Amino acid sequence: LISFYAAGIGVMFLLFSCVAGAGGALLDEVEAGTLERLLSTRLSMTRLLLAKWLFLVIVGAAQLTVMFLWGWLAFQLPLTSHLPGFIVMTAITAAAAAALGLVLATIARSRAQLSGFSTILILTMSALGGSMFPRFLMSETMQKIGLLTFNGWALDGYLKVFWRDASLWQLWPQVLVLTTLTIVFLSGARLLARRWETS
Repeated sequence: LISFYAAGIGVMFLLFSCVAGAGGALLDEVEAGTLERLLSTRLSMTRLLLAKWLFLVIVGAAQLTVMFLWGWLAFQLPLTSHLPGFIVMTAITAAAAAALGLVLATIARSRAQLSGFSTILILTMSALGGSMFPRFLMSETMQKIGLLTFNGWALDGYLKVFWRDASLWQLWPQVLVLTTLTIVFLSGARLLARRWETS
């Protein structure tokens, strides 16, 4: 159960921190005119978004690592014996969450708007995806619905690692889906960010 709660709570708070980090900072830069000044230099919007995404990936991975380290130190979570799988899932989960944070930031028109709809979205995904209640205890229909969420795929990967002792190659469905989400979210963020280049 410790691995479930570490992953479930960790992924949910990762989403909140990525949205607040990416969205809050990016929208603050827009409102303050900082983004416009940055774009007036040789810095392109693509490079700016990738830099923010990379920073959020590092911070997000560190956040998840701290959560699991606490589980290892305080509750004997078998972290050291599952390090390869943990590293893979943490890296790809942080990458997808950071990309989601960026695309939500580019959708929103203000920090208040971002805070409102992102909170509803994250709590809904967390409830359906298993961050608040294990998906394997839900009905079959709800389990399938949970696979429409970011949380569902991330938690399935972590549970494979810690509960089923899955090898790295057995994580390919979760890694593939989260990688695809990362690419889709980053592409969406870049497309939506064009409005700041033309404003």
